[in-house]
Amino acid sequence: MLKRFAAALLLAAAALPGMAADLPNHPFIHVSATADQYIMPDVGEIDIDIVSLEPDADAAWKLVNERLEASRALFAENGVAPEDVLVQDIARRPRKVEVLAEGQPLPMETRVTLHVTVRKLDGWTPIMRALLVMKDLESLAVSFNRSDREKVEADLLQQAIGMARLKAKDIAGGIGARLGAATGVSIGPLKNLSNAMGMSSDSNARGGGVRRGARTEMALVQAMQLAQSVDVIYRIGGK
Repeated sequence: MLKRFAAALLLAAAALPGMAADLPNHPFIHVSATADQYIMPDVGEIDIDIVSLEPDADAAWKLVNERLEASRALFAENGVAPEDVLVQDIARRPRKVEVLAEGQPLPMETRVTLHVTVRKLDGWTPIMRALLVMKDLESLAVSFNRSDREKVEADLLQQAIGMARLKAKDIAGGIGARLGAATGVSIGPLKNLSNAMGMSSDSNARGGGVRRGARTEMALVQAMQLAQSVDVIYRIGGK
């Protein structure tokens, strides 16, 4: 036991120089700050699967193609450009089931995955209302974004840095010192704190973020909460 304890102390002591090397070699204040903003989106995205459970391959492909053409017509009627309707995956494969009767073969499914970008959100509600009642659709999920996301990110970054500086000045004042120059900044990714919406009706559904069950919410354009975080290290000045 003593030998193991001594070995642990040696390892900890060996790690200390490395840990210290990551910290400034001057008195410092480390602060974190997050700026957030609620903003209406101007771009919407839809992920959806068209699925047929027809055992006959020809009949299955016929049904999937009919639903695909109906979906494309719906999108076109509501201002979605053809290049914004992306067919990501086409497959015919065994369908996963929880219980299968003895001697029964695995049922087959024919599945086509679509990713749709809606750049004119005045067409969002009619598109979603139609999709929500369309047959043979699964794994429907939606999310929103901004076309000027980089500008929003830059504005939030400046706000977060300003908040961090004010916080650091308060800390410095509280210890009777003045705040020195910033000597290090770490920026986190822009985060969308709003929930992605989707629903899952089968075991093959793909993950699409946090799920919410109210189907009617998916037809509404909702505000996003975007947040930007920073970590800043400031030198502590003289008294």
